[in-house]
Amino acid sequence: MNNRLKICIITHSYPRFEGDWRSNFIESLAKAYAENSAEVTIFVPYAVRFNRKMVDNYGIRIVNFKYMPLESLHTVGYGHSMKADLNFNLQDLLLMPFMFLCGLIRFSVLLKKEDFDLVHAHWAVPNALIAVSGRFITRSKAKIFTSFPGSDVTAITKLGWLGKIAAKIVGMSDYLSCNSSDLREDLVKTGLDKSKIDLVIYGVDEKEILFSGKDRMALRRTLGVSNTDVVLLMIGRFVPKKGFATAFRALKHITKLAKNVRLVVVGDGPLKEKYLAILKEDLTESYVTFIGEIPPSDLRKYYSACDVFLMPSQRLPSDGLNVVVPEAMACGRAIVASKVGGNDLVIFHGENGFLHDENDSKQLADFVIDLMEHPERAEAMGENSLKLIRDRFNWNAIARYYLEKYRERVSVEEAHTTELWRR
Repeated sequence: MNNRLKICIITHSYPRFEGDWRSNFIESLAKAYAENSAEVTIFVPYAVRFNRKMVDNYGIRIVNFKYMPLESLHTVGYGHSMKADLNFNLQDLLLMPFMFLCGLIRFSVLLKKEDFDLVHAHWAVPNALIAVSGRFITRSKAKIFTSFPGSDVTAITKLGWLGKIAAKIVGMSDYLSCNSSDLREDLVKTGLDKSKIDLVIYGVDEKEILFSGKDRMALRRTLGVSNTDVVLLMIGRFVPKKGFATAFRALKHITKLAKNVRLVVVGDGPLKEKYLAILKEDLTESYVTFIGEIPPSDLRKYYSACDVFLMPSQRLPSDGLNVVVPEAMACGRAIVASKVGGNDLVIFHGENGFLHDENDSKQLADFVIDLMEHPERAEAMGENSLKLIRDRFNWNAIARYYLEKYRERVSVEEAHTTELWRR
């Protein structure tokens, strides 16, 4: 008899091939569930270039489903459905009903066959809608956990009255979580009960993301950075909610007092020309190196090479905690970040970094200068970052937290059933 917990993760984005960075945090959570003795199934729509083993080395099974006759039309999700995380991609908006209907039918069949204990839906729209509707159709007793990474909250708020209906259906989940208080406040505006929304970050695998002195020296040589230079690092898409413009504007304040600074930026996106214009206007172009997009496996080198990691998020729209923040912490880095976007869930002001006001480039600069003038403080903050990851913010700890929440709900249900029987 198999007593292992059966978990299905529903998502519309998952690494399509080995080394793909798309939604690799969901794969990390799936591995953590598997390491905690769960049988894990990933339910995800097909996408162009999807080339994964249907059962990976962790025993995680992948179930793909198609929703259109032409392969080229499988574009919903995978970071494609919203432009700069602000507006819908029209083609994907038209394809969404087909994906929802086909996904619901396929998931209902799968749920009936597999009898999952826990269904963990990431991105409420459309995945929690599929999960809740599928449970209703099959009369399954599976518990449904819904996590809101960020863009789905934007989708719900932009859908107007349709969004409020979607929120009501999603609210039938047994457990709700998001990874910033900003997102929670936006969800409350759609009609969801604030007390039912837990704050849970997306973590990091500290066995894979860790500091390397060898990588630090090699990459700094490649970048032409000396031992006395202070390297600042930003990683992410060039979209408004990342707030990178704040850090670029901060450079004019930093370089007035210190010339031995280099800002390294990993990523790409639609705002690059705007960023270049800011640097040109402030005469700070020579202090910045744009790297472009890189494989996830190379990120550790950049975390190791930097001295301070920056995450100047802004509410345009609201965002959840970016995975790159705990990853930088896992490499023992001090963090300077804004007070929004979930940063305050893992950054404790004065302990492992500094939190600045949103869009305040001068305050960001002041905190960076403080760390440049007091390298021992930056080192101590980096050590505190690593300790926080090892104690609280790694994927294994987060998976165990979710499993404990599942057991709590099962226990409550069993107690309620016993009380009814006694009556």
